[in-house]
Amino acid sequence: MGSEESKIKYSESRDTADPTACEQGRLRAQEEHERKMKELQGELERLRLRSLRDAEERARIEDEELRENLDVQQRETEKLARELKEKEKTLQLKETLMNYDFQCHPRIRKEAFRDLRVDNIEFIRIALIGPAGSGKTSFIGTLQRAIGETQSAFEHGKGGEGDILLQEYYVQKQIRILDTRGFFERDDKLFDECLNILTGRIRPGEEIEREHEKSENRSSDGGQESMMTARKIQPFSKYVHAVIFVVKGNDRRLETGTYTEPLKKIRAHFQREGHTPVTVITCLDKLKTEEDQRNACGMAAQVTGGAGGRTHLISNYTEENNNRSITVERAALDILESALISAESFIQIRKQREKTHRKREAMASGQSSGVDSVEKFFARLKQQHHWTEQGKVNSALDYLRRQEINTVMVLKEMWKEIKSDLPLSTGMRKVLEQEMGHI
Repeated sequence: MGSEESKIKYSESRDTADPTACEQGRLRAQEEHERKMKELQGELERLRLRSLRDAEERARIEDEELRENLDVQQRETEKLARELKEKEKTLQLKETLMNYDFQCHPRIRKEAFRDLRVDNIEFIRIALIGPAGSGKTSFIGTLQRAIGETQSAFEHGKGGEGDILLQEYYVQKQIRILDTRGFFERDDKLFDECLNILTGRIRPGEEIEREHEKSENRSSDGGQESMMTARKIQPFSKYVHAVIFVVKGNDRRLETGTYTEPLKKIRAHFQREGHTPVTVITCLDKLKTEEDQRNACGMAAQVTGGAGGRTHLISNYTEENNNRSITVERAALDILESALISAESFIQIRKQREKTHRKREAMASGQSSGVDSVEKFFARLKQQHHWTEQGKVNSALDYLRRQEINTVMVLKEMWKEIKSDLPLSTGMRKVLEQEMGHI
């Protein structure tokens, strides 16, 4: 980052959540969830039986007034049943997200990650970006309550600026949410800062002093210090995998277009890199009509670049409004699901690009591609690694021909099943595995 932009004060970066406490909390939440689901299913069954009894009774009654009363009762029962069904769907979604596991059960098709290197992604990281005071931290707390975790994020309420602490919150064993400070107020001054957060160069637990917000004079070596603290490129596993833009539904700057220009460069970066941001509009209770809600969604999506299907409305839990609400929690869970799908799509796009890049590099350096014949593959390896055991190579090729394994890609797919049968040394097998890992 340039000297006129930000200075990072590095401190220890770690996940402060106690793993034992998190696991105990998860087990308690799971037990509570199972209890609620059992109660709900019992209530649905009672309503079903009541509805059957009312229908049978109505068929026997000839008095019109009594029949009308039963009709009213039946409609009320049906309404309650619909509400309980929606609650059941919410609990089912909650259970799915509580047990989310990217490696085993991603939200998009697992086949989308076939032959892609994703085993080093320990956490799905989701960053919240929005103006100060837009409800980012309150949303994290709302989501923690919705998914059954202990709430550790509470509304700040002040919305001040100054030093920034990029804070990481535990949502689930494989999901972390990063709470950032406002990016909407400026453009070029904070674009690099945002980019460094997205690419893992700024990590949780690190303060960023925005020099341009200071009224006092900089020291003569301030820019040098800022340049010295810039980090090298981080591995993809440290990246932010999904972004949620958060704006208040009653923010007048949406209507005036104040945010459009500051976010222009960030939106362009997302398009290049494969991010599909999710947009969250808070303060739903301030939007009195459906038309107000539609207008807010349209204006927010235009600013953030989020499509309509990825724009959500929510009234966060706050200090004044903290009574549990199935509507609020369903909205929070829907937002999390959208963000996970967005994250997985980003991972798939980036990993596919990496794979394509590796193939091009391999072709440029004369390495094998998946369509090369096994004969050509073995000939190149023999020359590169100075294999002298020609008899073993010939025996291995004869075996592969008998198994009708003719290309490197087929060899890679069948490797686990046949590697112990190939008449090769341990070192030769290791070389084969390493080479096929690049394909």
